[in-house]
Amino acid sequence: METPTSAKLHICLSIFTFLCCISSGDLAQLHLPQKNVEVIQGKMVVLQASYTGVDSKDSTVVWNYMSSSVEMIISYVNGGLSYSTSQFAGRVGFMHKMPNTDISLYINNTKASDSGKYMIQVINQKAPGGLTGELTLNVKAPPSVPVCQVKGKPVLKGNITLACNSKDGKPAPKYKWTKTSPTSEIFFPPAQNETAGTLKLNNLSSNMSGKYMCTASNSAGEERCYINLEVITSTNAGMMAGVTVGCIVALILIILFFVFMWTRQKDTEEDLANEIKEDAQAPKRVSWAKSGTGSDIISKNGTLSSIHTGYYPRDTQNHHHYPHSDTASILTATRGSTAGYRSQPPANATLERTLPGYNTNPTLPHGLLGPPSPNGGSQHSLVPQPASAQPQIPRPPVLPTTLTAANISRMGGVHIMVPAQNQAGSLV
Repeated sequence: METPTSAKLHICLSIFTFLCCISSGDLAQLHLPQKNVEVIQGKMVVLQASYTGVDSKDSTVVWNYMSSSVEMIISYVNGGLSYSTSQFAGRVGFMHKMPNTDISLYINNTKASDSGKYMIQVINQKAPGGLTGELTLNVKAPPSVPVCQVKGKPVLKGNITLACNSKDGKPAPKYKWTKTSPTSEIFFPPAQNETAGTLKLNNLSSNMSGKYMCTASNSAGEERCYINLEVITSTNAGMMAGVTVGCIVALILIILFFVFMWTRQKDTEEDLANEIKEDAQAPKRVSWAKSGTGSDIISKNGTLSSIHTGYYPRDTQNHHHYPHSDTASILTATRGSTAGYRSQPPANATLERTLPGYNTNPTLPHGLLGPPSPNGGSQHSLVPQPASAQPQIPRPPVLPTTLTAANISRMGGVHIMVPAQNQAGSLV
């Protein structure tokens, strides 16, 4: 009978011990469904975590980022939330409203720098030492658009290398080369290096020309680039050389043409300036002409005309107009040289009548001559007369019939040679 009684006491003691353990928190546990979490860069990720065995109202929850040092991301203490001001600021939070036994953490707009280890802590007075767990986050980035290039000169029977490289990508991308046109072709090692992204083409031929594509890929995505390969044959090389030489020659010709046009324009401007100088208008007054009474004047068209020293009244009845004539010699009379000189016209006065300015009208203008001028000449002026009184007006002096150097000198005249003139009035 003692044995059954002892067995019953042992069972009761075990139950009591178990209940004490539960009350003391020895059965509290932290649950982490995923110890390794992956996410593509830019996406949102959730770090799942929960606990049991203790009351959430009396618990303190803290998420930390494990880098070179421990950095607090977010915490819940005594009913209040605290956030980090580091790289996670504004991007983290609890998935459920606190307090809660589900303490999962979300991170928005993930970055490559978010990769690393994360630690979760739950502190409760009924759980001595607290609850602690760790998990790893891996933020993957798709490769950036690769750059394709040709290393070497693609000549016939030559060797080249096609290179492909992406600047970004996590994990490191793999590269594959394929020919897409005019025919499809797939390449394998050792010609192709998937890690370095190179493709070696040896002993080039014309049928190797075409379009090649490089694909950079990793677990986050893939990107492509293209390149057109043209194998240069001897014909193509000669054509390229001819085109190059032709372009150089054309450039030289264009330069020479512009130089020629500039020189021609400059010469034309100089010739035009010289013509303007030669065709300049003659001066209104000649420096060597005498001034004063009886001097020579210049007509409107730039020619020299000879006039009489004295002024005669215009005939108001007979209108005979004689044009001025250009002459190479001018008779200039001195003061008083013809005053009082009267000579009878010869029987044959043809020469005299043909002289320029000779008045063939026998009728003289009506009026009287004025008194002699102070300088010895005669002042001719019209004096109005009544219609009944019309006195006789003496005739003007008649020039000698024969014009010789002696007669001109005897009359006080000076013989002057006048340079010839062109039609524009310029002196030649």
